[in-house]
Amino acid sequence: MPIFRNRIRRSRRERMRRTDRFFEHAAYLLLVAYLIFVLAAWLSYREKFRISEIRVEGTRAVDALMVRSLAESQLARHLLWKIDMNNPLLYPKGATISAIKDLDTRVKTVDIGVEGGKVLVVRLNEYSPAFLWCPPDSGSATTTLMSDCYFADDMGHIFSPAPDYSGNPFIIFVTTMSEGSGNPLSVATLILPEGEFSRVNVFLGKLEVLGVSPRVVVQSGAHDFTISTDKSWEIRWSSTRDPEEDARNLSLVLQNLRKDPTALETLKAIDLRFGNKVFYR
Repeated sequence: MPIFRNRIRRSRRERMRRTDRFFEHAAYLLLVAYLIFVLAAWLSYREKFRISEIRVEGTRAVDALMVRSLAESQLARHLLWKIDMNNPLLYPKGATISAIKDLDTRVKTVDIGVEGGKVLVVRLNEYSPAFLWCPPDSGSATTTLMSDCYFADDMGHIFSPAPDYSGNPFIIFVTTMSEGSGNPLSVATLILPEGEFSRVNVFLGKLEVLGVSPRVVVQSGAHDFTISTDKSWEIRWSSTRDPEEDARNLSLVLQNLRKDPTALETLKAIDLRFGNKVFYR
């Protein structure tokens, strides 16, 4: 029995020593972490390591002052409540990029970097307007005054409300959004599905080559479009068709019609939706 009791006592002492060593190591680690935290906080406020200038590049329609102000507010953030993030190592790059993109829908890409350890450079790439998108119920497609429309880039991406225009500064697309209604910036981002928009755009380019300038493209069905041009007649076309083949068919029809001076004057529409059978009236 005395031997058993001695073993129990030694076992308890060993557990207590292990527990003491654990808490001793934990205390050392906490002390080291605290010292590192205090040193990092102290260094982060030294003027030598702080970003002193913000330069914004590439803005055209986006307000550069607002971008700079937003970047400044991001640099004013703190890590663990005490460490200043206004330095080349800790500045919140990802959060700043996201905030600038949310600032204006005309922002396409944002690149941020620090030059010379002191200058935060924000480079913006904005969407460039190539088309106008107008909702079907706006009535803009039937008048020379366009309102309630939106800018879209050359890939069909809708990115910003457009001011009122008169005349024909851009080709107008009047298409139906596939989801809901209201502000297209919160519903959809494309004039048409990517593949379909590409085929329509190719066909519009073929019309330009033929000397026919498209003005308004109205979606009249799932894949059917009515295209108003600078001529007195319109074109009816389906995006399920081959744009190049239909452009050749249209070229042949126009050649025949030009032989009769009165034919083009009375022409109202050319229908290319039925393959090699082209109808016109």
